[in-house]
Amino acid sequence: MAIAAAFSMMSVFFMGGLYVAGALGAIALLLMKFFNISNPNLWNILGNRAWEGSTNFILIAIPLFILMGELVLRSGIAERMYNVLSRWLVFIPGGLIHSNIASCAVFAACAGSSVATAATISRVALPSFRQRGYNERLVVGSLAAGGTLGILIPPSIGLVLYGLLVGESIGRLFLAGFVPGVILALTFMLMIVIAAKIWPGIAPKEEIVSWRLRFVGLVSLLPIGFLIFAVLGSIYFGFATPTEAAASGVAGALFLTVAGNSGMLIISLTAGLVRRLPLMPRAARIRLQDIQDARPVGPGDIRRNVGNMLRILRESFLSMARTSSMILLILMAAFTLQFAFATVRITVDMAEWVAAFELTQLQLVLVLVVFYLILGTFMESYSMMLTTLPILIPVLNEADVDKVWFGIIMVILLEAAQISPPQGMALYVLHGARQDTDKELSESEGVLAQTGTINDVFIGVLPFMVCMFIVIGLVIAFPELATWLPDQAKGGR
Repeated sequence: MAIAAAFSMMSVFFMGGLYVAGALGAIALLLMKFFNISNPNLWNILGNRAWEGSTNFILIAIPLFILMGELVLRSGIAERMYNVLSRWLVFIPGGLIHSNIASCAVFAACAGSSVATAATISRVALPSFRQRGYNERLVVGSLAAGGTLGILIPPSIGLVLYGLLVGESIGRLFLAGFVPGVILALTFMLMIVIAAKIWPGIAPKEEIVSWRLRFVGLVSLLPIGFLIFAVLGSIYFGFATPTEAAASGVAGALFLTVAGNSGMLIISLTAGLVRRLPLMPRAARIRLQDIQDARPVGPGDIRRNVGNMLRILRESFLSMARTSSMILLILMAAFTLQFAFATVRITVDMAEWVAAFELTQLQLVLVLVVFYLILGTFMESYSMMLTTLPILIPVLNEADVDKVWFGIIMVILLEAAQISPPQGMALYVLHGARQDTDKELSESEGVLAQTGTINDVFIGVLPFMVCMFIVIGLVIAFPELATWLPDQAKGGR
């Protein structure tokens, strides 16, 4: 009876458009009120349960990773990174489209968010493609699919949330996501190569850049490389917890933002101050004067620069607050629902009900894959995970499913949900970025904007969704793709 009531309320609340956190919390309260006969006063401790769930130290990693991504997004690193990677990939059939996947994969290691990754790289890449005559559907499809790597390639907010709900090591999940993430990115690129070979007109040949320019450009990747290594390396080698690594990542991202936006100004001001020190050798004084002359500080430069940095920080903190508040509120409601399910024995009944079907581990996972593929067509990915996991945890435990392995499968399914028509969030982010780019180009060229419909994005992502299904099949068939690296780094369980 309680199971039927819970699922009926879910259907009514979600179809009625109630916010996810409100729906989950209301279901928990109603279940505790009407189905908890043995202890009617248990409703009073739900507040304590919500408090305990929301004060976990690991939770601090979520807003910190989001803030790190927001700072990197506004630091100007993305544009430099895209230009460098494009020099190394233009010779492959498909040209600059490969730069979308590679840039998204690298940026994902800083952002941890699919939406942020897709939005950032799309605004850098779309103007170049429009001028070169690439097939727009494949371009926007690659940007949408590449953006989804943000919740698989660590550090991933999706993996942090999954680990919190199922009680798994975040560091182990990060390690587990690395190999499937690389395989998924390579699968995307292989699909682009095949498409460019079959239909050469979709991607014109690009001019090959000299090796000297390629290697010189790698210098621009050093800052983001150090940032990624500082965050992931500290977790993988056991130097820091995910929360501590996220805090160091925010510090590194802040430094890169300041250096990217104020670096030359700071160097010029510092050179001017040092030059005036007493006992400074004449040769050094001349050299410092040359540095100062190369970047003269004009009237109002300092004020404008400080204002720009304050704007970047304000936008980053506001965006972090909006996103993390939404996620953490849903997570708190999910913990409360998990407690309510356990109290009224829904978790036990669900486990017994699934066990009665006598499904093998493989059959159960395949059923869940189909379930999430259907659910992803009309539900946002984080909401989908936080809503269903409290119900599935006892089922997975009863079937003795490896939760690290299943976590990677689930996150890839969440990626598919991000780009599944008609409700995939990344699709609308890409379409909005495309409209903004067209508007900017039309204003600069003095012509009317001619943006395609959202159907172009729907069609463009379909080949990449096939790639996701292939990688899901590989991870199901070969669980070692997800479990080998964490077992090697942290030992077998």
